[in-house]
Amino acid sequence: MAPPPRDGEEAQDLEEGTGESSPVPRSPRDPLPNLQEMQRRIYERLRLTGRHGQTLADPSFPSRLARHLQRLPRRYLSDLDVVDRADDFLLHWEILEECADPDKRPVFRARYLKSTTVQVDSDGIGNNQEPDEPCQKLLEELSLERRRTVDGNDSMGDLKTLLLHEIIFSSIDRLKLLSRLTALLSEVGLNIREAHVYSTKDGFCLDVFVVDGWETEETDELIARIKETLTQKNASPSNSTNSSTSDKVSDLQQKVGDSEIDWKMLTKGEKIASGSSADLYRGTYNGLDVAIKCLRIATLSNPSEIERVKHENILQFYGACTKHPYYCIVTEYMPGGNLYDFLHKQNNFLDLVTIIKIAISISKGMDYLHQNDIIHRDLKTANLLIGHDQVIKIADFGVARHGSQEGQMTAETGTYRWMAPEIINHKPYDNKADVFSFAIVLWELATSKVPYDNLTPLQAALGVRQGLRLDVPASVHPILSKMIQRCWDEDPDVRPTFTEIIVELENTLQHVQAPKGGSRRSRAKMQKKSEC
Repeated sequence: MAPPPRDGEEAQDLEEGTGESSPVPRSPRDPLPNLQEMQRRIYERLRLTGRHGQTLADPSFPSRLARHLQRLPRRYLSDLDVVDRADDFLLHWEILEECADPDKRPVFRARYLKSTTVQVDSDGIGNNQEPDEPCQKLLEELSLERRRTVDGNDSMGDLKTLLLHEIIFSSIDRLKLLSRLTALLSEVGLNIREAHVYSTKDGFCLDVFVVDGWETEETDELIARIKETLTQKNASPSNSTNSSTSDKVSDLQQKVGDSEIDWKMLTKGEKIASGSSADLYRGTYNGLDVAIKCLRIATLSNPSEIERVKHENILQFYGACTKHPYYCIVTEYMPGGNLYDFLHKQNNFLDLVTIIKIAISISKGMDYLHQNDIIHRDLKTANLLIGHDQVIKIADFGVARHGSQEGQMTAETGTYRWMAPEIINHKPYDNKADVFSFAIVLWELATSKVPYDNLTPLQAALGVRQGLRLDVPASVHPILSKMIQRCWDEDPDVRPTFTEIIVELENTLQHVQAPKGGSRRSRAKMQKKSEC
C-alpha cells in the first residue's frame, strides 16, 4: 500500500507531483540498488565491526533484513551509504520497528553530534566558521551557509560555540505532519540546519534533523521537552485536529451562505485530478462548464474557493454543496490546466511578451486580493490556472487569510519551494510574503525550470532561510531579472507592492512591443521546448 502524502502533498498529485520528502521527480535512468548485494554487504560490515554478534546470530535476521530493505524508499538507499553506515541503518530500523507499536508512537530519538564555532553578527545570526570540516551527519551535506556582508566584506562578530544534535522522528505518515513537526522543533528553540525525510512503502515516516539550539550534550531532557511541547500543542483548543466533523460542516455551511447549490443541478463528468483532500471533476451547472471539487469530509477546513472575490484574474466561485452526503466546491472550469503542468510536465517555454503578460495578469489578481486585505499565502504556478485565450486566473487560497484578522501571522503556511523566509522562520509576516512567492513564479516563467530542482522542498526552505536564492540566467531580460531579485529580497520592506509591479511590467511590455523598423506587433506565443 502506498503511503499517504507528506506535508505539502495535499493536492500535489493535483499539482506538482512532489512533497516535502523528495526532490523533483526525474526520469528513472539509474538502476535500482541491488538489494541482494546490499544485504550481503551490510551483513558483512556488521560482522567486521564485532559489535553485533547477538543480532547476526538470530536465524531470522537475514529474512527480516531483506523485508526491511524492500520497504525502504529508493532515495533512502541512495542517500545513506548503508554499508559504511550500517550502525545508523540499524538504528533507523530499530526506530521504525518501535514505531510499529501504536502505544509507542510517535518515536523521538536524539543524539549529540559535535560542536561548531560560529560568528554572531549584529543581528545575532551565526555564520559557520568551519564550512569545509565535515559535520557528523546522517546523510548528504546540504552546505547552505548564511553569509552576511557589509560593503562587500564579511561582517565580523563575536565567536560562539554551538552544539549540534540529531533528532530522529518516526510515526504514521500523514497529511501536514512535517509542517507540524518543524513548527514543534522551532517552539522548543531548535534551529533546523539540515533535514532528511522519507516515507516508507508501508506508510511510516522517517525524519532526521540536524539542529542547534540545545545547550548541553545530554539529550534526555531534550526529548522530554519535545514531548511536553507536543502534548501541550495537542491539548490546545485551537488545534485543528480537535475540530469535529459537525463543526467543520457548520463552518462550511456558514461560509457558503446563500451560495448553496442543489447537488441535483450538477452534472458530474470525467475526473480530471485526484488528491488526498479532494477529487476534481469536470461538469456542468446551469449550462456552464464548471470544475467540481468533491471534498473528503475529514479534510473540510476553510475550502479555498469560497473567498468572496470577483476579478478577471481570480478563479470564479459559483457555489457549493454542503448537504450530507455531498460536499463540493463549484468553480469555473479552466481548460488549460495549471501553469506548473504547462511548464514542467508538458515541456513548454514562454517568449518574453507572454512572460510579461502572464506576470501582469498575476499581479493584477494579487493586487486585487491585497487591496481587499487578503493574503494568499500559497502563490505558486500550480495555483495559476490557464483559461480560454491564455487568460491566467489565481486559484486555491485555501490558506488565504485577511490581513485584518487579529493576531500576528507566524504559521508555517504555503509550499516550501515558494515560501518566504519570514514564514519559514515562523516570524510575523504580511502581504509581502506573497511578493516573495511571486518572485519564484516569475523565475519559473522566465526559465521554465522547477525551483530548486536539485533539493527536496524542505532542503530548499532551509536554504532560503539562510540566504540561498535561485540563479537568474543572463538570458533573462534585465528588467525581469532586477524585479525577481527585488521581490525575493530578505527584507520584506524592500520588496515592491503589486501596484508598483504592475506599473513596471506594463512599461516593460510597452517597450518590448514597440515597433522596430516596421509596424508589425509582437505576438505572444506558447511553444514546445522541443520546437526550439
